[in-house]
Amino acid sequence: MRIEYHALDGASLGMTRYVTTLHFGPEDSERKIYIQTSLHADELPGALVAYHLRPMLEQLEQEGKLKAHVVLVPLCNPIGLAQTLMYDPSGRFDLFTGRNFNRLTDFDLYGKTLARLREKPAQLGKDAVANVQYIRQTMRAVIEDYQPQTQVDTLQHILVGLAFDADVVLDLHCDEYAVMHCYTLPQLWSTVEPLARLLRSECQIISEDSGSKAFDEFLSTPWLRLAHEFPQANIPCACCSMTVELRGQMDLQHKLAHSDAQAMVQYLAHLGDVSLRADALQALPELIRKPHPLAGVQYVNAPSAGVVVFVVKAGETVVQGQVLAQVIDPIHQISTDVRSPIDGFVFACHHVRYAQQGATLVSISGDKDLGLGETLGP
Repeated sequence: MRIEYHALDGASLGMTRYVTTLHFGPEDSERKIYIQTSLHADELPGALVAYHLRPMLEQLEQEGKLKAHVVLVPLCNPIGLAQTLMYDPSGRFDLFTGRNFNRLTDFDLYGKTLARLREKPAQLGKDAVANVQYIRQTMRAVIEDYQPQTQVDTLQHILVGLAFDADVVLDLHCDEYAVMHCYTLPQLWSTVEPLARLLRSECQIISEDSGSKAFDEFLSTPWLRLAHEFPQANIPCACCSMTVELRGQMDLQHKLAHSDAQAMVQYLAHLGDVSLRADALQALPELIRKPHPLAGVQYVNAPSAGVVVFVVKAGETVVQGQVLAQVIDPIHQISTDVRSPIDGFVFACHHVRYAQQGATLVSISGDKDLGLGETLGP
């Protein structure tokens, strides 16, 4: 294993921060796997998975069983880790800029890559391997030319530079109170489905492009868009990326994290990036729930301010009209039922106990497009 430290420029005077990366396996391999945790720095189950995954990867490396270069970035957001407001960790948004760490809105990797490729379109032909190599070289040049303006820009620049040329990218997050669920592109589902099975993911949400520029989409959707731009060329989706939501923020248990780490090793074995004995390979379990479209997700909000009493919890199936929660106004002795607008599966409940009007209470995944567009939460 090789440890690398990437200086995070832009910190306050007298302060130095680094992004620490762990490298396993042959770094000259044609295959690269990238796994990062806690981009939202107060979402820590992924960090505990990394704690359990590291010795597994070290052993596989020592035994010569790692066939790919695996990059593991535990606690990839040192900015968010340092943010605390009145004893409460605050790692989703940068407190200086207000930006969501997982929204790469100020970095136009796709647009600038497209502009450079258009200068020499004849370079892209029928050879998929050559096309991938050329596009990655172009992306690398764009990334190297990018000039960060804030510390968040610098962090995202570092992480993108580490991940853009990976064949598989796993971005490990969690929700508030939630079951295991994941997000990916429909075109990538067949590749990541084994991991969803192995992790026992209860909800799979797919979208070709939510428009949010979340880390996983930022790396994968350019390949789809380039394939549309250059239909004469054979351009595969060379970066298979997925956001894995490792249940809820309070699900910090060694047993769960160890099981999740084992599932990731099994997945790498399924891909051929890890060599395991036949008796060490786990048979793929049945998929718990087929994928639903992101356009079928309904965020249910509080109709008024008040004390929230949840009637359902994450992991339950609900029907339209079913009571999900009650919002209580003890001043005027009023209880307001919050009902499900759709049939679906509750994959997350939010931590709010006193809600302002409009606060999100419950997230439901349905199998039908609701006509509201494909959007992620803020």
